[in-house]
Amino acid sequence: MDKKSQLKEINTELKIYVNEASFVSNSCRNKLIRYLGDAFDIKLPIENFAKIDVSLLEDGSIEMRDEVYQREDSLSFDEVLERYHIFKEKADNLLKRKSKDSFPLNDSSNIRNLFVVLLLSVLFIALFIYTLRSFLAGDYIHCIWLFLFISTWLVPSVRERFIQAFNYIKRKLK
Repeated sequence: MDKKSQLKEINTELKIYVNEASFVSNSCRNKLIRYLGDAFDIKLPIENFAKIDVSLLEDGSIEMRDEVYQREDSLSFDEVLERYHIFKEKADNLLKRKSKDSFPLNDSSNIRNLFVVLLLSVLFIALFIYTLRSFLAGDYIHCIWLFLFISTWLVPSVRERFIQAFNYIKRKLK
């Protein structure tokens, strides 16, 4: 295999690594880019752009976002391959660690939010039954509790919890 085809294959793998890391999180992607820079002794800027293209050049320099970051000294192609394999091992370990079968942070917070919404709904139903019984018994002063609870709907965080839970359930059912 000649140098150009090997380099093309390496750059394709780099794009795959960056895309996988971006799928996990931006911090994972930034850590992966930092690993690449460390493997080739280049200080790469870590920026939070939506899309970052990274490619390796034949002399061990790295091109990122149409800017070439040079090494102080050039590497032979065999050294570039050796350093890339070291980076590849670190990247595989990072992605394996980050993509465990556990819930992603966003899913776990959505599930907690579902429990809070469920608790608030049960509390609302209990208060509604209590208010209805109080109203039928003629004890109107206890009807105030339901109105106080309903007024929390005016607080944006409670309303947003219900909207977020509804959207999460809708997304999961698609």
